[in-house]
Amino acid sequence: MASKFGEWIEDRTGLSKLLKTALDEPVHGGAKWSYVFGSGLVFLFILQAVTGILMASYYSPSSTAAWGSVYYLQHKTSFGWFVRGLHHYGSSAMMILALVHMFQVFIFGAYKKPRELNWISGVILLLCLAGFGLTGYLLPWDQKGYWATQVATNIMGTIPVIGKYIKILHQGGADYGNFTITRFYTLHVFLLPLSLVFFLFIHIALFRKHGVTPYWKMREDVLRDRVDPFWPDQILKDVVFALGMYAALAGVIFWTGGAELQAPADPASNYLARPEWYFLFLFELLKYCQGKYLIVGTVIIPGIALAFLFVLPFIDRDASRYPSKRIPFFGAVFSGLTGAVVLTVLAMHHDSRDIHIIHQREEAEKQAARAVKLAEKGIPPTGGLSIFLHDPVALGEKIFKESCIGCHKVGGEGGDNGPDFTNFGSREWVAELLKNPRDQRYFKETGLMPPIKLPDESLLDMAEFLLSQSAGLVNQNIERVERGKGLVLKGTCVACHPMGNKDMKKMAPNLTDYLSETWLKEFLRNPADPRFYGTRNKMPAFDRLSDSQLDALIQYLFSLSKDRTLVSEKQEKRKEEYVFGLTAPRTSIHFKDRS
Repeated sequence: MASKFGEWIEDRTGLSKLLKTALDEPVHGGAKWSYVFGSGLVFLFILQAVTGILMASYYSPSSTAAWGSVYYLQHKTSFGWFVRGLHHYGSSAMMILALVHMFQVFIFGAYKKPRELNWISGVILLLCLAGFGLTGYLLPWDQKGYWATQVATNIMGTIPVIGKYIKILHQGGADYGNFTITRFYTLHVFLLPLSLVFFLFIHIALFRKHGVTPYWKMREDVLRDRVDPFWPDQILKDVVFALGMYAALAGVIFWTGGAELQAPADPASNYLARPEWYFLFLFELLKYCQGKYLIVGTVIIPGIALAFLFVLPFIDRDASRYPSKRIPFFGAVFSGLTGAVVLTVLAMHHDSRDIHIIHQREEAEKQAARAVKLAEKGIPPTGGLSIFLHDPVALGEKIFKESCIGCHKVGGEGGDNGPDFTNFGSREWVAELLKNPRDQRYFKETGLMPPIKLPDESLLDMAEFLLSQSAGLVNQNIERVERGKGLVLKGTCVACHPMGNKDMKKMAPNLTDYLSETWLKEFLRNPADPRFYGTRNKMPAFDRLSDSQLDALIQYLFSLSKDRTLVSEKQEKRKEEYVFGLTAPRTSIHFKDRS
């Protein structure tokens, strides 16, 4: 019965004949590991297609729903993070392998007659892969993808005459919005896959027609006499290579936790964008081509490079495939490769030392974690960015930028009149303040407080004690608190700072409940209060802010510290009442009257 069914299928489809044709291709010179790269690319393309289809079943291509749908896939769907990770890292792996394959083909001289069209179709496929990277980057509609894609479209816009029209065509108008994401989605899911499948079919058909290009030193008799079948000799190597790539991708995904999803795209933010790594060389090149020379970096150099790749088979007409016979072409290709690598490394090196980029990455991680936490409560129909509308940290950041950033810096941005609030209220921030209050980060030459000349460990003990008075300190060290308490209460601090008795009048701010919500709220309302700076105060009062606005501003200040959680004193009190009962003492430090 089974044999008859098989005969029926074969009679109507010719499946076994098709498989025989596909698998019985002769490999002249024998199966080689150097031939696995093309098959590896086909495997990665299939992997991208499968994971892309799975993600598309959850994805909603609109500016209001895109981030939320990716969040749901990443955090709420079983193994969604793994599928998205495969797609994300698989795209980079595909670009790397395509470049390796192209250079292997170039070194072997496989672009020469009669394989010119093989090479040209391969160059077109490489451009398709770059298009996939560009269009796919925007689809999560998060901060990184949104601003990085703007860098790419702005580069397009610098092309003379037609640049602005290309930019408008891709954006769907003068600004980024819903039309932008739907056009990029159409390119990524429909036009580019159709183009890639079309040219991939041509590429494979031409490869089958002309066969593999062997190592240039292989003798003619070996090439003629040793012929291995594609199945199973070469396919075994291809499968081992594909499994190795999959294992490497899975390892990277488990190591990193999957693809990154930053906070929802905010067009009003001041985000320092960077393109994906394979466009970094072009981004760096533009730094050296400013003003009237911009066209050199956006059009002339990339245009010359692409034109060279397309015409290479026609200008290198020597039949010899020996590298020694192709020195000018090797020089041109590897000079271009070296230039791209150097520019990429320079861009990465610059970003690794740029304090603004470093701070932004840290802030982006905090914002991403905050966005995920807020999204768990539900995402409004108005879009992912709306989750921040009722978020006190987001409101506090807005108030800070409107009212405080003129005097205080955060992450290198802001004024110099007041202390730098980068990592404000952390152990490190307080310890450095104690070590040198007149540092440029704090009160500069106007500071009256003398430096505390103690070892760094002792300063950290004092910081631990001072911060223990407020809720939300993470990983609190009780031993440090006790040591710090002794240093503060028995040292010179209490000679100037009141401690334990809020009515005690001294020349410096009262340190009771230092940097707690209550302390900060009273300080912001009236820094000239005798409890704080009195007549020496130079900071304006924020007495026009409502209680909720002050609470939001304080929550934002807390979010700047790596040592604090966003736990309010009211939440802490409710937690204590639940765990210990209504009569339980507070965990923060209080003092008896020392008078």
